[in-house]
Amino acid sequence: MSAYESSVIAMNERSQAIKSGNCLYEEIARKIQAEIIRSTLRAGDKLGTELELAAHYGVSRATIRHALISLENAGLIDRLHGRGTFVADKKARMTTGGGNIQILVPYLTTSFTGRIVTGAQEVLFHHGYSVSVLSTNNSQKTEGEYIKKIIDQGCPGVIIHATASDFYNPWVFELQMQGIPTVMTRHYPYMDSHYVEANNYQGGYDATSYLLELGHRNVGLVTKHPGFMASLRDRIRGYRDAMSDHGLVIKRAMLLTDLEDHRYVYLEDRSKEHEREVIAELVQFLQQSPEMTAVICLNDLAAADLLRAARVTGRVVGQDLSIMGFDNIGISANLEPAITTVNCPTYEIGKAAAKILLGELEGTVDENIGQTLPMELVLRESCAPPVTQRAFSIKGGG
Repeated sequence: MSAYESSVIAMNERSQAIKSGNCLYEEIARKIQAEIIRSTLRAGDKLGTELELAAHYGVSRATIRHALISLENAGLIDRLHGRGTFVADKKARMTTGGGNIQILVPYLTTSFTGRIVTGAQEVLFHHGYSVSVLSTNNSQKTEGEYIKKIIDQGCPGVIIHATASDFYNPWVFELQMQGIPTVMTRHYPYMDSHYVEANNYQGGYDATSYLLELGHRNVGLVTKHPGFMASLRDRIRGYRDAMSDHGLVIKRAMLLTDLEDHRYVYLEDRSKEHEREVIAELVQFLQQSPEMTAVICLNDLAAADLLRAARVTGRVVGQDLSIMGFDNIGISANLEPAITTVNCPTYEIGKAAAKILLGELEGTVDENIGQTLPMELVLRESCAPPVTQRAFSIKGGG
């Protein structure tokens, strides 16, 4: 390396250090650590020389030397005089047993994401990994900060239930760019990645078909704005296709696709004022379509609110109005009447995601895997044939 090139590198290092507020060698050490953890290197494998590493990271040999000393003190590498730098046994412990997998979820307040974590943890622990769970509080900013920290510090692998938003989080793409094995349990439709989800299209289609088989023809739909969420979009598509396959026209007045409900399936808390606003919106929805005899709600919390709104309008759920929920969270079975719903196999999703991640870590997965698990109807008291259909049946039987 020429004196001129060395001086340019030194100037760049000072500039980078000033901008970051950190010692440059510490940043380089974190990058090397992350690459070691992500790589297929085994304990005892040799790293590049100081000159090779300096060229790779665009820094001086002195900075590389400081970074390697830091990693040696941390026990991640062994530096043997006259022989070179080698991956230490600590790396093997971090990747082939005792490694810590990060799971990112929006919330941990109900069983929905809790069951995903439980399923994943069971599989990973059996294979020698521990699990850390990071809750983003449904904030993309927090999600990004967690991912940046994961990238900086290194991690064997990540399972992520992406935060709901109208926009993709670029940090999720950065996980892929950095080569960290990642499996999504709520994926971005236009991102080529490993993912495991429920077959939401089949769930929407089966839920609608069940109501149609009961004799309903005026079947409405309630959902909040889908945003990027493929799960809600697929449920809506299943509903539309089932109606079309039965030769039925969907009336616009029977669609409420932008319910202003700021809760999520894993966050049930809300203010009394917000609760009143949601109920009022649902009351108006029912009143504008009195011919509607059944409604599919794309989560159980909305179904519970619709049940309350029905009482306000004088409708009797399970008699002159049928309500279908989604996800089968605990509240659905404890209402009066209990809500017929579509079960989301969250525990199985967590287990399947962990198995795919293990395959990625063990090098047995060559291409991205997209896996969908079947959803199942859970029949309860909130759905019944429409009143006219029951009256006809009674007369025919008499």
